[in-house]
Amino acid sequence: MISIPGIVVGPGGKALASIDDYVMRPPTQVDVFVDYMCPYCRRFERDNGAAIQDMVDHDVAALIMHPISILDRLSRGTLYSTRAAAAAYAVAAGAPDKFGEFNTALFTHQPAEGSEGLSEPELENLGHTIGIEPKVTRTFADKSFLTTVVSNTQAAIDLGLQGTPTVLLGSHHQETFQWDGARPIAEALGSMAAR
Repeated sequence: MISIPGIVVGPGGKALASIDDYVMRPPTQVDVFVDYMCPYCRRFERDNGAAIQDMVDHDVAALIMHPISILDRLSRGTLYSTRAAAAAYAVAAGAPDKFGEFNTALFTHQPAEGSEGLSEPELENLGHTIGIEPKVTRTFADKSFLTTVVSNTQAAIDLGLQGTPTVLLGSHHQETFQWDGARPIAEALGSMAAR
């Protein structure tokens, strides 16, 4: 198992406090490392997100999301990747029922690489459009969440992560993918769950 903290995602996309909050102990753990400015991550979410969530909803897999920031250099000095990931952690902490929707919204409204990304007010407004209360969206830029992102990103790099999206599969991470679009992750999960 890896020791990098992440956001535990349960049924319906709800952020859970701990992997121990799963009602059943799923046979397969899925750790997904994403950068919210990465276009391949957006494609990964589009092609695999619903299938993975369905496996979580049916107790086939446990999902840990790891929003990290390796593309800050592509946001004209605004550190968009770090800020978007911090917002995701803020939602997981303050509005856990909305995490799945917010994660999807960040990819749906993904800014182009090389742009400044969404501003803080725009990130907050994105949260408001899916029903996240202002008391939560005001915490998007809190230092504690920003520090978490920086620390977890460095830990992922130290682990050997070479890009996003990267997916670790299995209770002991028997398989590691840097997803290239060639194989649906749900296929790999399904074959592992059948073993």
